[in-house]
Amino acid sequence: MEHKTVSSIKNNIIENSHIGKQMADICLSIIDHVSIGPKTRTHLTFKDLHNLNPNVDEDVFYDAVFYLTRVNVNVLVQQFEALHPRNGFVAVPNRKEIIEDMRNDELSNPFTGEELSEEEFGKQVITYFSVSPEFMRLSNA
Repeated sequence: MEHKTVSSIKNNIIENSHIGKQMADICLSIIDHVSIGPKTRTHLTFKDLHNLNPNVDEDVFYDAVFYLTRVNVNVLVQQFEALHPRNGFVAVPNRKEIIEDMRNDELSNPFTGEELSEEEFGKQVITYFSVSPEFMRLSNA
């Protein structure tokens, strides 16, 4: 049985006139996926999430994923891992700094400080998502 808070979040998405049906459907399928064992959903890549909706418009898909990270929705949290010189890919401790650097087009490896081109950044800094602590708390209440 679905928790009433999860149902409420889903109803808010369905009733939101600012997003289209396709985007709402993508959001709902992601919420259904992360609602089952949310504590195990700690490393969801774009590919993992896209596989839930493989035949959707790519732009709408990305919009839906980032919609679920909004503060007022709070289902997913965007995280990053970066190439560490000795340890391979490691979770980045300060994700807000990465987001700010991306907004300012100041791309660098967070562990080495090396300035990177957009292509290099895409190879050395990888986005993934986890279920937000708030969503976990609400869905397990």
